[in-house]
Amino acid sequence: MVKVRSLKWEVGSQKSEVRSQKSEVIALRLASEVRSQKSEVKEEAFKGNGFL
Repeated sequence: MVKVRSLKWEVGSQKSEVRSQKSEVIALRLASEVRSQKSEVKEEAFKGNGFL
C-alpha cells in the first residue's frame, strides 16, 4: 500500500508541475501578445504624428 501511495503522490506532483509549466507558457504568450500590440500602437502613433 505504501508503494502505491507514493506512486500516486509522484503522479500528482508531476501533474501539478505540468500545470505550472502550462500557466508559464500561457503567461509568456500573453506577454508576447502585449509586446506586439504595444509595437503596433507605437507605429500608429508615428503614423499619426507624420513620422512614417
